[in-house]
Amino acid sequence: MNAFIDFHIHSCLSPCAALEMSPRTIVARAKAARLDCIALTDHSCVENLPAFQQACAEAGMACLYGLEASTAEEVHVLCLFDNLKLALDFGHMIYSHLPDQPNDPELFGEQPIVTVDGKVTGFAGKLLINGTDISFFDLVPMALEAGALCIPSHIDRAMCGAISHLGFLPGLPYDAVEAVGAVDPEIASRWPVVRFSDSHHPDQIARRFTEIETEAFTVPALREAFRGLLLK
Repeated sequence: MNAFIDFHIHSCLSPCAALEMSPRTIVARAKAARLDCIALTDHSCVENLPAFQQACAEAGMACLYGLEASTAEEVHVLCLFDNLKLALDFGHMIYSHLPDQPNDPELFGEQPIVTVDGKVTGFAGKLLINGTDISFFDLVPMALEAGALCIPSHIDRAMCGAISHLGFLPGLPYDAVEAVGAVDPEIASRWPVVRFSDSHHPDQIARRFTEIETEAFTVPALREAFRGLLLK
């Protein structure tokens, strides 16, 4: 089947995202944009994934469960699972590797944990925009071994992209790389290139998306679908 996907969306849990980014709001905007599958990818924390799962189930929206992990080099990496428990286990491990710096809501914004309709039930204590103590070179194999799709985020961006922070794109077995603008043909011939919204506000959802051919929204099926995006 032909499908439109956006696998880089932040909820209100991410301190840089709008507080109106509740699970139901995200799903409603994704449905309105006629996306077929979405993923929630908050910064180094997965506490809004259960509510996200409920919102997707209610709306009949296919979804993946993920997070955007930040490495010791402050390179962002999307880690996407088709199983909620696997995502929660991996996300809790990532959170444990964040420094014990508490969030300052006045400086960085709230980090609310919410129900499906946005009711606040708690807050993430650590500052989520910090980098973990896990290197990029360790995180990629860790994510793959845990069963995730592993996609370095916005590799061509000046902030938190692999090329700008590492000076090059290491030759690791990513499932794809996310880009915002034009990509070097050599990169596009080695790894599938995807484009997602990196949305922090409701009106940003689906501002960038990727079209694929897939039989299912599982990690193996999507991995195969991404291979179809390789530049020949």
